[in-house]
Amino acid sequence: MTDPSRENILVVGATGFLGPALVEELTVAGFRVVCGVRNLQKAESQLNFSGVSFLEVNLNTDLDSDVWLFRLQKHKIDRVINNVGIATSFGAQSLENVNVLAPLALFRAMQSYLMNPEFSGNHSPNIPRVIQISTTGVDWPDCCDFPYPASKLQMDEQLAELKNLPYVIIRPNVIYEPERGHLLLEQIARMPINFFIGEEYIQPVHCREIAIGATRLFRKNNKVCNTILRATGPTPMTWKEIFKTASAALDKEYFCSCSVPLKLAQLVTILIQLLPTKLLIKFGILSKMDPEAMVMMTRGSTGCNSDWLRATRLLPIHLHECYREYGKGAEAYSDFIEKIRLTTT
Repeated sequence: MTDPSRENILVVGATGFLGPALVEELTVAGFRVVCGVRNLQKAESQLNFSGVSFLEVNLNTDLDSDVWLFRLQKHKIDRVINNVGIATSFGAQSLENVNVLAPLALFRAMQSYLMNPEFSGNHSPNIPRVIQISTTGVDWPDCCDFPYPASKLQMDEQLAELKNLPYVIIRPNVIYEPERGHLLLEQIARMPINFFIGEEYIQPVHCREIAIGATRLFRKNNKVCNTILRATGPTPMTWKEIFKTASAALDKEYFCSCSVPLKLAQLVTILIQLLPTKLLIKFGILSKMDPEAMVMMTRGSTGCNSDWLRATRLLPIHLHECYREYGKGAEAYSDFIEKIRLTTT
């Protein structure tokens, strides 16, 4: 691995769903992490890890590469992970600014920054300087009809065109982890009726697998760069199967499974859109869901994860195993995460 004590990693989007796991795994590996966040007070209370500092950023307005270049120089940043992404434009947030223009300005600044003579002997083409967290759905034939994956695809393509900037694009499937994010399977498993939408297959991937895998890509002996890695879970599953698996792993019984019509799910999202933005953020909803998001949830998204596992030397994490260990208590689940960190293929 690279010498972590000499590496400063900028994580943009450190307080989202995946962000805290990225920050924690990087610090556990010994890196010094600079968290690029919009709300410093929230970030300092949420990201209480050693070796972490904070940088106030706003990807809705930080569209100038010179602004980012100044920050990279000031904090002596060695590598960058962009984890920012919003599903829709809401409030004062622009999807184009947050998902495309600001990250592109950051990557162009990193491109210029690496031309500094101090990097002349420390610029291995086999270790990425930039990791872009993309999304599922960018491979759909009609991806351009959906603004969120379309914006991510646009950013991925523009990053790939930047010269002399070693990168890896991670395209995760649906991400899950107990007690975190929008997919709280442990809560759904306790309901007497499991509601689900659609019958297509997805391959949910554990949040820690993405975070630990991204950290491992910074290893000195890494041979994977300038590529796209599709991070999918080990098993294609329908939403119905996902909820049933979580219930079984937690030893919870439910009365029945019930398919929710798409139109009804879309109506619920329309009602959610009427809620104040501050209230949504308070409850951890980082962007307003809309009818289009419901359509995306009914779309299948599967793929081979062999390149991802080969690059990160991870073993795939099964959803049943995760929730089985979670059901045993906090200590057992903590041991489960530690086992993931230590296991390599």
